[in-house]
Amino acid sequence: MLCDIKAGYVKNVLVFKLDRLTRSVADLVFLIDLFKINQCDFNSLTESIDTSTASGRMFIKIIGIFAEFERENIAERVRIGKERKAREGFTVAGSTISYGFNREIGERVQTINEKEAETVRMIFDMYVNRGMSLAAIAKSLNLQNIRAKKGALWSSATIKGVLVNCNVVGNVRYAVNSPERHFESEGKHEAIISQELYNTAQSLIAKNGRATPTKKPSEKNYFVGLLYCGECGEKYKPHYVIYNTKQGKSTVFCFMCRNRFLKGGCTAMSVTANKVEKALVEYFARYDVSFNSECEVTKSEDDSRNFTQIKNYKVRLKYYDDKENEVMNHYINNDIGFENYRKLKSEIDENREFVNSELEKLTFNKNNTSIAVQLEDIVANFQESWQGLTNTEKRLFLTNYVKRIVVCNKPIEGSRFGNTKVIDIEFNM
Repeated sequence: MLCDIKAGYVKNVLVFKLDRLTRSVADLVFLIDLFKINQCDFNSLTESIDTSTASGRMFIKIIGIFAEFERENIAERVRIGKERKAREGFTVAGSTISYGFNREIGERVQTINEKEAETVRMIFDMYVNRGMSLAAIAKSLNLQNIRAKKGALWSSATIKGVLVNCNVVGNVRYAVNSPERHFESEGKHEAIISQELYNTAQSLIAKNGRATPTKKPSEKNYFVGLLYCGECGEKYKPHYVIYNTKQGKSTVFCFMCRNRFLKGGCTAMSVTANKVEKALVEYFARYDVSFNSECEVTKSEDDSRNFTQIKNYKVRLKYYDDKENEVMNHYINNDIGFENYRKLKSEIDENREFVNSELEKLTFNKNNTSIAVQLEDIVANFQESWQGLTNTEKRLFLTNYVKRIVVCNKPIEGSRFGNTKVIDIEFNM
């Protein structure tokens, strides 16, 4: 219609009521001016106002103000009603109810859809107990011809949507996309899974998001996202090398410190996954399962270690700031192109974001006084079972119990290979 008005095809716009055209004063002013410029009349059946005069245009704007007020008032009442409904434990979902549930028209409480609920339990089991990735779960369900709501195919996003949905434990949520208004409350409906299983899934999702922002450990390369450089503290970046052997092509999984890619960065040697695993076994073998007093980690020792780590991270932040200025100067002096500048800037920002995240976790006050008993179980489990675990089970063990593994690969004189050692392990406690 607007295009036809501008082209001169329309000489009059007729509406039943002004608020049927718009309830925004800004839009109304724009349209009235547009009609006037293009010599197009405007009339309303219920409001007899002559827009060709100054007083008529004033009155129509006043009516528009009241229309806008009414719209905002209705929206506010609806929002308050939905919020109160959610706090009372009733779902506020619209046409699409959460997966695993049904809600009949006119009903305020959702009921369990047993067929979908079984799929929900399967998703949590595959993610928590079997260590499958979001993409692997989606692929498995699609291959089984199990569909999401409205017959849609599963994806990593829809699988995560099920895992983080508090509806499955009997709660309701409100304003998910608005952090300042979001809340969860106890619902009137029944739960599909236990609170313990749900909490474990949330912990794994949070951990995977921090430890592996770009890649989740695969079955063959289960150390991805867990290895850190013993020289500079930076995360190791995975890569692989393909060798031609008599039996055919052989793939060797390797790791390299990400600071090696920056000019003047870390000089730590690359390590292979096989050597890391051997060093990990040796590290755990040095533990005494009886856990005498020197194995216990007290709060004071924890604070001392945290202070050292915080100091090191602050040094890294200063390094990244200097590196950013250096890269900027190279770009200003035309020593590097824009694409190279953007790539280097992106790597520096990613590293800085990770360090800031680690600093936040270290400065958060934890009241744990001892973790010796928990560590005893983890170490005993590793010593007894690791060699007999499958690749999938090894990945699951590391995902559940290990947060980071600090590795050092010292060069051996007269050899191009190094001596790989695990210096420290930070556990998920």
